[in-house]
Amino acid sequence: MDGQWAVVVGAALGASGAVVGALTTWVSARLQTRVQLKVAELQHTATQTAETINRKRAAYSDLVLAVDTVRRQMRMVRQHLQGASGDDSELHTRQAAVHERIREVQAAEWVLRLMLSDEEQAAVTELTDAMYVSHEALMADVDAWLTGTQPGRRREPSDAPRFGGTTAALQAQMMSFAGSAHARLYSHNLPVAAPTAAP
Repeated sequence: MDGQWAVVVGAALGASGAVVGALTTWVSARLQTRVQLKVAELQHTATQTAETINRKRAAYSDLVLAVDTVRRQMRMVRQHLQGASGDDSELHTRQAAVHERIREVQAAEWVLRLMLSDEEQAAVTELTDAMYVSHEALMADVDAWLTGTQPGRRREPSDAPRFGGTTAALQAQMMSFAGSAHARLYSHNLPVAAPTAAP
């Protein structure tokens, strides 16, 4: 009877040990699966955040470069006015180029605006407003230059004073915009991908 009891107790202990072992393995597997899922989620989030920041960097850069292209194109119109010329066709070509560059700015602006919070939108508005103020001043100078001479006479050079008075403000706004964009996008480290879970 004692031998049989020992066998029964041993079998029971063995069975309970197997159950406890299976339960421990199951709990461990669930915990490891949860950890692996959390790690994968963190890695995915970090990758998405890095991609978003990289897209924003590219969009900020595209807008600043587009505004700078408009500024340089407007300067070419001003240089035309500073020359004693009566060739309106070249002037119209340069004006058309300015308008085309402004359309490129508008496209770049809306791509960037789709990525920005309300707080960040203000900087974009200030930059584009400065560009439009400068452009309006240039167009006023062009109109004055075109109407200031009788037909058939050679036009006198103009320094485009209205436009000249806006160039410093536009450049300052470009620098301010670039500085604030840099502070938002480069002063903080990008999220680091979470370490992989131990097997």
